[in-house]
Amino acid sequence: MDLKVKGVRKGSRRLELTLRERHYTYTSFGYMRQAQLTREGVTVTLDTPSWKKEGGGPVRYGKVEGESDATDLAIALILEEVDKNCLTTSGALLSLPGRLLFGGRYRDEGTPE
Repeated sequence: MDLKVKGVRKGSRRLELTLRERHYTYTSFGYMRQAQLTREGVTVTLDTPSWKKEGGGPVRYGKVEGESDATDLAIALILEEVDKNCLTTSGALLSLPGRLLFGGRYRDEGTPE
């Protein structure tokens, strides 16, 4: 599993992983915002709708494009519960002071491309 960093902009930070000879890329666009897991021919998108049920908690919905299987869906759902702050613009900006003060030794921000 590798964190790839091209910059601070939205979508320029992603998580790459390989499982069972499949290469996945996971991108998150902020807390409770769109997140995408992609591999060749398959995209699983989890998003928060513009509408929410009254009195309920957070609502997420998913959309699958391509011929996915249980493995694709399981990885997307597991990554949904992982701390993805380092993948977001705000997370990147919030981690900057710590990186400057401590040299980044407490948090792995991946390898720049």
